[in-house]
Amino acid sequence: MTKFRAFILHLIASAGIILALLGLMRWVWYPAPYFEINGGWQVWRILAGVDVVLGPLLTLIVFKPGKPSLKFDMSCIVLMQLAALIYGGTIIYQQRPEFVVFGTDRFTTVTAAEIEFDQIKFPELQRIAGIGPLLAQALPPADPKLRQELLFAIVTGGEKDLEFRAELYEPYRPDLTQLRSRSLDLDKIAALDDKAKEAIAAFAAQHGGQLEHYLYLPIKGKNKDIVMALSATDGMPAGFISISPWLQDYPQKPQ
Repeated sequence: MTKFRAFILHLIASAGIILALLGLMRWVWYPAPYFEINGGWQVWRILAGVDVVLGPLLTLIVFKPGKPSLKFDMSCIVLMQLAALIYGGTIIYQQRPEFVVFGTDRFTTVTAAEIEFDQIKFPELQRIAGIGPLLAQALPPADPKLRQELLFAIVTGGEKDLEFRAELYEPYRPDLTQLRSRSLDLDKIAALDDKAKEAIAAFAAQHGGQLEHYLYLPIKGKNKDIVMALSATDGMPAGFISISPWLQDYPQKPQ
């Protein structure tokens, strides 16, 4: 086998593995829109660079037909590449969005690495495997004193935000009155940015042109925040609009 043929075969095999990982991320661990908002592309790109470039490149450098130590050299390259793939894949798996948690006025993606699974009380929020994150809500304690103490601790930095406290997780039970009071005004966003206006119009076209049939709340990701559309009938997720939910992110037009 020639050096170039060994390089091409190694490159094809490495690309096949990394593309299989991409498929696993896009459709199981980070389904839309979480691949976008949780930075899946960035971490996969780094891993792909190491796996697809470094391994085949080293093969191109060290491969020489008839070389006495060729088997040893190639074994070292494959083992190093495999170790990098396992390490990177483990990090990607741990950083997958495990929950989308509603708290007060927004949804937040929470990764598996941020959750104390043994603190989760509800069986329906416990699972061994599944596609995409589970929907939950995190509400302050009912007791006024405990609620005040917890909120004070969060504000002063002594405790994690509600969305990251697994002991407060409950199955998502939409309160339509609360959701309506927190719903974003898409008209204000559309008036500030033409691209946002186009994205809103595209969502409307895909959903029968009836924007009033939905409620709109922010969903915070690790990489970016976008808008989640909820059914105005039952408060369940109905889609996403890839625009910032925060008015301050848009250039303010003169009055």
